Amino acid sequence: MSDPKSIAKDPGGQLLIAPAGSVVVSTDAMLASVDALRALEAELLIDLRRALAADAVWDGMPITDVAPALERARDLCGLGRETIARAAADYTATERAIEALQHELGARIAALLGPAAFGLLVTLITTNSGLLLALALGGWAAIPDDGDGKLDTLHDFFRDHPELITSPEFVRFVSVVSTSVDDAMPHPFGLSLGPSGGAEASAATLIALGSTVGMFRETSVVAERVSTTTGGTAPLGSRDRLDRVPEDELVRIEKYEAPGQPPRYAVFIGPTETFSPFADHEPRDMTSNVHGVAGLSPAALRAVEQAMSDVGITRHDEVQVVGFSQGGLVATMIAGSGDWNVVGVETFGAPAGSVQLPDGVAGLAIRNTDDFIPALGGPQLDTHLVQVEREAYAGDGPIVTDEVVPAHQRSAYERTATAVDNAESSTIRQQIATLDAFATDYLDAPGGTATVMTYDATRVDGFTRVR
Repeated sequence: MSDPKSIAKDPGGQLLIAPAGSVVVSTDAMLASVDALRALEAELLIDLRRALAADAVWDGMPITDVAPALERARDLCGLGRETIARAAADYTATERAIEALQHELGARIAALLGPAAFGLLVTLITTNSGLLLALALGGWAAIPDDGDGKLDTLHDFFRDHPELITSPEFVRFVSVVSTSVDDAMPHPFGLSLGPSGGAEASAATLIALGSTVGMFRETSVVAERVSTTTGGTAPLGSRDRLDRVPEDELVRIEKYEAPGQPPRYAVFIGPTETFSPFADHEPRDMTSNVHGVAGLSPAALRAVEQAMSDVGITRHDEVQVVGFSQGGLVATMIAGSGDWNVVGVETFGAPAGSVQLPDGVAGLAIRNTDDFIPALGGPQLDTHLVQVEREAYAGDGPIVTDEVVPAHQRSAYERTATAVDNAESSTIRQQIATLDAFATDYLDAPGGTATVMTYDATRVDGFTRVR
């Protein structure tokens, strides 16, 4: 494997953007071109009005050809914008048609092979081999070896060949599988899962099956404050916000205060800590992941909400939530619950496609298209946030990593966050400015202060292990 120092440039691809309220995907360069054409159109209109006014005031001035030329230039700008819009719409329609066909085919195959697939899944769970189950959950890379060396060999193989699971094509495959598990269930069993279908029903299926042998069983949870510090600066940009997402603790909460103003709070939520399907003391685990995708009440979510209540956040206080991986799922669930006054959201690699958000929430949902973890949450259904995608390892260059899922690593999202900060289109620039202003409006004001609190959490009962 190549030395990371041997590659100087970012191996990632271009930014793909779906503005809020839209499913049409454009590149950052296309949207920046639209911005430039729109600005040029406005300037040409001003010039045209000035030319017409001059002609009216000074009869006989030699500007006979100026106004028609300006009008033609404006028409060309409009034509350019329309051409870019049609290209983006055609690309999006083609992608959506392919995705719909793949999901329909996956559902039909799952239904056709239902009894066999159901039996295989039950066998894998009850024998605790866990390979297929863990692959579907995205945590198989972290499952410890059971002593026979087979999993170590598997881990080493995928570390040596990360390209096998680091591609947009593999992500689509995972998305199809994650939304088709429930279609493979026998009909009477499937009826108990409810009508929602898709990733939520598939996750509910795994919970129902796994719970028979002690997997994915939720427990009570207790959040406790780890530290409190005063002072600090406002986060500026996507990379800065991602850097504040904790790795070793559950959540970091920043309280911003300004004289005469109600407090504001930024909540930064950490990723999955352990990938075992058996609940232990750590709530940032696969049980929280699966319950979150199923739309239930995972321990990680409850622990973050306990921390929010402990620092004094009320349902009226303005809150901004930021999360990476599982933390992004929890952040999206907090915003979608309606229990908190969330005004801004920013997520990185979150399997939160099925979570619906309310109107009026600003922010960005950032994903690497060759990272299959977000696909476990199903296709993106909510359109309130600006959707930003980017291939972490584009082209034919080497995938430089010692991890099994390289496109989901924090380092990969750090590069993508930097690319977002460097975006030129107003679609992204406006969202970053809005997210930045949440803290800077207070901390840049005379007397503005920040308090930083960190929390960790522990599951407190209900552990069941089957070995």
